[in-house]
Amino acid sequence: MRPLDDGQPRRAHRESTKESIVAGYTGRSLAMAGGIIGIAAVAAYFGVAHIGEPDQGGGSIAGQVQIAPNLADQVKPTDVLFVIVRRPTGPPRPIAAKRIDAPKFPVQFEITSADVMVQGTELKGMVDVIARLDRDGQAGQAQPGDMEGRYPKNPTLPGGKDVNITIDKVY
Repeated sequence: MRPLDDGQPRRAHRESTKESIVAGYTGRSLAMAGGIIGIAAVAAYFGVAHIGEPDQGGGSIAGQVQIAPNLADQVKPTDVLFVIVRRPTGPPRPIAAKRIDAPKFPVQFEITSADVMVQGTELKGMVDVIARLDRDGQAGQAQPGDMEGRYPKNPTLPGGKDVNITIDKVY
């Protein structure tokens, strides 16, 4: 019979196999964690992450709209202010809107589920908040002479109470 060797080659093979198995698990774990984080981000974006949570002021957006000093003299008594909430990506149609006739700046606003455009829709997920001073009072695309401002922290989540917008752009 041949004597057994000291096991060095087998031990080295066993340790390198063990290291490759650990590396494989680590790689898969990181990939799985990245996938979970990605799913959570998508869920938060569309508001799915809010399901089942107690109401903590979500479902409403409140703040103030002011007009840039260099545009203040262009405001007419017939202008209409629209505060518009829409998704940051996708079609430009609003999720919700608030109409304020003959605004006196600064204007306080609050948009709630009562202001949604499609009954049953809720204010959830990431949104953009825009204020438009409209010349003809008709909701829709901005027309020449209309003025607009955006919340500087867009996109944001509903629940904010300090959504302050300055109208500073003229179409």
